[in-house]
Amino acid sequence: MKNLLTVIFFGIGILGFTAFGAFRTFSANCADVYDEVLRLHIPANSDSEEDQAIKLRLRDVLLERFGGELSGSCGLDEAKSRAEQLLPEIERTANDFLLENGFDYGAKAEITDMWFSTREYDRLILPAGSYTALRVTLGSGEGHNWWCVIFPQLCLPAVSESSEDGAGEILETFGKPQKVTVKFALYEWLAGLFS
Repeated sequence: MKNLLTVIFFGIGILGFTAFGAFRTFSANCADVYDEVLRLHIPANSDSEEDQAIKLRLRDVLLERFGGELSGSCGLDEAKSRAEQLLPEIERTANDFLLENGFDYGAKAEITDMWFSTREYDRLILPAGSYTALRVTLGSGEGHNWWCVIFPQLCLPAVSESSEDGAGEILETFGKPQKVTVKFALYEWLAGLFS
C-alpha cells in the first residue's frame, strides 16, 4: 500500500510539473502577443440604437483614414509612436464626424494600456491580458464597445495566413485549434489570481 501511495504521489508530481511547464510556455507565447499588437477600441456613448450605429460608422471612417498608416508600421513601438502623433487628427476626425451627423457629445482619443478578456476574432483568439490600445471614447463611453487589432492589420476580414504584415505569424500561433478556448480560460483564470 505504501508503494502504491508513493507511485501515485510521484505521478501527480510529474503531471503537475509537466502542466506547469506547459503553462509557462503558453504564458510566454501570450506575452509575445501582448508586445506585438496595437488594438483599436471604440466604446460607444450608450447602448441606444443610434449611438451603436454611429460607433460603427465612425469605425469605418477611422479605419479608412488611419488604418493603412498604422498597419504599415514595422513593429508595435513604431505603430504606437505613429498613433500618438496622429491622436490630435484622429480625435478631430471623430469629433467632426459626430457633429456632421448630429451628435454633440464628442470623442476623446488616447493611447492606453488596458485589460482585455480573451477575445475571438475571425480565425484568431487573443489571450486575456494587458494590451496597448488606441481608444476612441464616444461621449460618456458607457455603451458597448467595438475592438479590433489595428497593428498588424486584422480589422479587415481579408487577412490570410500568407499576409506579409505579421498577421500570418499571429494566426499561426494563436489560430483556433481544438480545445484552445479551454486553455485560454485556464490561463485567464490563473492570470486573474496574480493580478
